[in-house]
Amino acid sequence: RLLGSPAVRGRDGQMLAGSLTHRHRLALLAVLAEAGAEGTRRELIVGLLWPERDGTSARNLLRVALHEVRRALGADAVPATGDALRLDPAHVDVDVWAFERALEAGALEEAVARYAGPFLDGLHLDHAQEFDAWTTRT
Repeated sequence: RLLGSPAVRGRDGQMLAGSLTHRHRLALLAVLAEAGAEGTRRELIVGLLWPERDGTSARNLLRVALHEVRRALGADAVPATGDALRLDPAHVDVDVWAFERALEAGALEEAVARYAGPFLDGLHLDHAQEFDAWTTRT
């Protein structure tokens, strides 16, 4: 869930907790969700999420975050194609995607039901002004 307060549910519908719900991991999921089927480059992700870190440190933080996400959601949830990462809709469902599909189909009642609040409501990353700006543009 990216609309409203961000959260992650498992396939059984239960809210997931632990390291997956760390702010940077939720932010990573949001960036990947918004990137769509084409995905986004690792360098863009580290620039958004860890701008205060040097390249090596930021890439390591991304590697750790990806490991935690794949451990929680499954290895196939975040495939990589070259330098690009994306969420696989066969393994992950995102409320923003369902909301946008409902709007495109003209199913306004469904879109309203899917809307739980502003995008990433309450999620803030320290020292990541570009991420904050990205959330308001998205």
